[in-house]
Amino acid sequence: MNTVYVFGHKNPDNDSICSAAVYADFLNASEPDDSDTTYVAARLGDVPPESLYVFERFDALDMLPELLPTPQPGDAPFKVVLVDHNEFAQSAEGIENMEIVEVIDHHRIGGIKTAAPIPFMNLPYGSTATLVTVQYMDTETPLPHWAAGVLLSALLTDTVILKSPTTTDVDRDVCELLASGIDVDPQEFGMELFQKRSEATPFEPAAILTTDLKEYEVDDKRIAIVQYENVTLDSVFAARDVVLAEMDALAQAKGWDLFIFMATDIIKEGSELFVTGDTDLAAAAFGADFATGSVWMPGVLSRKKQVAAAIMGG
Repeated sequence: MNTVYVFGHKNPDNDSICSAAVYADFLNASEPDDSDTTYVAARLGDVPPESLYVFERFDALDMLPELLPTPQPGDAPFKVVLVDHNEFAQSAEGIENMEIVEVIDHHRIGGIKTAAPIPFMNLPYGSTATLVTVQYMDTETPLPHWAAGVLLSALLTDTVILKSPTTTDVDRDVCELLASGIDVDPQEFGMELFQKRSEATPFEPAAILTTDLKEYEVDDKRIAIVQYENVTLDSVFAARDVVLAEMDALAQAKGWDLFIFMATDIIKEGSELFVTGDTDLAAAAFGADFATGSVWMPGVLSRKKQVAAAIMGG
């Protein structure tokens, strides 16, 4: 049996979990009947509460990705498909020793290297779930009901219910298609997902600051950006001093030159950016003064397009 693991980035968000689960199902459905290859959905961290909720809602708990196994001495290199990321710094420990056979992603291309040509789908859509849905559509592969539900949830959380500037017309069309197929109102479903996240995850700075965190490298600087989304930021502001102290400690422990905590209010449609480390870099990128430790940025909802891109100058 030839096993290929399909997984998203470290500190997985809903898009990483859902896209890995459904894309593994798609790849298995696309294999010839006599194939000995099995695609197994995996994850590199805990399941977010909204992901657990949506898999339960659509009776698909058995499709939830399991933790990626730890390679044992003497094992052949794992064969893997990367979803929702393509940078080694965001991937599994030991990824440089694994055989990457495919990538499907919607982020910047971050220096990944492979020994041979591979299928590499990278399109500027609002979520990897959109790319996965388009694969089903293009190949006319039947989309299971559970898969439509979890893909829609990932699309809605990654685009902040279609409000993020990363949202494209393709995302909107796919959202309408998926929502009609499972008979839900996408606005109501999206708010439900964010509410489930809020209810299940009390704001605890030490935990929140390492959840959904992504690391980047640019001009020999190590940068970390973590995003927290909620319907209100009251708990964030109440813990402001603790947040900044935890950020300082984490940045020093991890060796990050710049650490940004992006606290996003999906109702007010903006983010409070907390910054520690190279504040001059942040000030130049955002045209703001971070002397107090944070700044409110109206309309800033996307880590990828509005925060990471600004820091990296593109």
